[in-house]
Amino acid sequence: MLQNEDIAKIQEIKGKFNKVWVSSEYLQAHLNIIGFNKIKSRFSWCKKAGYSFESLIATLLILPLIGINSIYGLTTGKDAGVSKCGKDSYYRISANQKINWRAFLAQFVKQYLLKDELFTPSADATRCLVFDDTDLSKTGKTIEGVSKIHNHVSKTYYFGFKLLVAGYWNGSVFIPIDFSLHRESKTSKLKYGLTARQRKAQKKTPRCFKTFAAKRYKELNKKKTDMLVQMFSRVVKRKISVDYILMDTWFTSVSLLKKLRSICGTTHIIGMYKYNSKIGVRSKVKTLTQLKKQKAKPKRCRKFKYYYHHYISEIDGLKVAVFISKRGNNGKWHTLITTDTTLKFVKAVEVYSIRWSIEVFFKEAKQLFGLGKCQSTNFDVQIAQITITMTQYLLTSIRYRMEAYETIGGLFKDLKQDYIENKLNIRILAVVSLILTVLEKLIESIDIEYITSKIISNIEDFGFITNTHEFRYQSIT
Repeated sequence: MLQNEDIAKIQEIKGKFNKVWVSSEYLQAHLNIIGFNKIKSRFSWCKKAGYSFESLIATLLILPLIGINSIYGLTTGKDAGVSKCGKDSYYRISANQKINWRAFLAQFVKQYLLKDELFTPSADATRCLVFDDTDLSKTGKTIEGVSKIHNHVSKTYYFGFKLLVAGYWNGSVFIPIDFSLHRESKTSKLKYGLTARQRKAQKKTPRCFKTFAAKRYKELNKKKTDMLVQMFSRVVKRKISVDYILMDTWFTSVSLLKKLRSICGTTHIIGMYKYNSKIGVRSKVKTLTQLKKQKAKPKRCRKFKYYYHHYISEIDGLKVAVFISKRGNNGKWHTLITTDTTLKFVKAVEVYSIRWSIEVFFKEAKQLFGLGKCQSTNFDVQIAQITITMTQYLLTSIRYRMEAYETIGGLFKDLKQDYIENKLNIRILAVVSLILTVLEKLIESIDIEYITSKIISNIEDFGFITNTHEFRYQSIT
């Protein structure tokens, strides 16, 4: 196959095949659909010379689809032609301390929600804000702000960050709207799990305390529950409608529920509860453990095959509905509480099951978009890369919303296949161009313009451009 794709005649023909390029250039072509022109104008100040902020960000957003995992791979790999500038331009934009990456993601979320209003809402759509954290493992102890973290599933310790994410479920798709990075082991004998020598060897980037980067760095040592409250406050200020906040046992506490309710009284909270609090039941005060062991026969939910007890009471002055449930006769009892005392058990379980969408996001974002794979020692770059990853996921969610895909993973494979077909189409057009050039030299009487126009006007009939699904990546390498 041709080694050089940059043929002059191809550039002349290229404009005639608009339909061919739409799907393969999805993320770039659809940036403006989500209002990227408005977004880029707010950040154009950070690149006054050289390559624009728009071109750098647009290129970074398509990296997963073209099989490139890093900026280094972008500028040195076989697809280096995708980028016209060196790696330093991308590193500088990622490390720019004055860029408000939280506002950058928020602008994409805002534009997405405006476009989502154009779709027909699903019946009885429940809008939820889901909070959860995940581990981001890192290989270097010199990475700025890294600490030893504890994995609650494997019961092991390793170096990395805790990523707290706020995700929005609009009734159809899940989109990440805010996040913060945290470190652990702050009060242990080895601070952050590092020796004094290791802490001294960590990268230390000078920051002006007024910059956005300095504020994000301070969040490392803040409590996740405090950041959760701040994130919800920002959601309320942006006037994003939320019916329920969903949390697991690690976040659900009465004190936190009171803070969230004080911010917005119309938003209710549903969370799995782990504390052995006392509640009033039939004029008696009992602990949740005592209620789990009681002999009273529980109600049965045939839909989910659960047995449960339902109480409406107060926990530390907060009125809540309490569901103590177990699956089957021999299941383990769990406690679900909600500030919406009108909820029935089935509805409460259905709404709380939406929380699983954030677990799916963590898996897909890590596997498909490389969430947390950045190994830069600069903390500001870590923030920038996570923001880019979440924006990539958000843009893909738009296509997911528009088309009937079962999973984001299935959509990701199709988008990547589109790019492969695009590369193949370029090379096929290059072959056509060379053939026409040779014919023009060999046959003096041939009307090359007439033949070219015929090929372009009947391109779909030939089928060699559009019917390329049988080709795979091996065909073009």
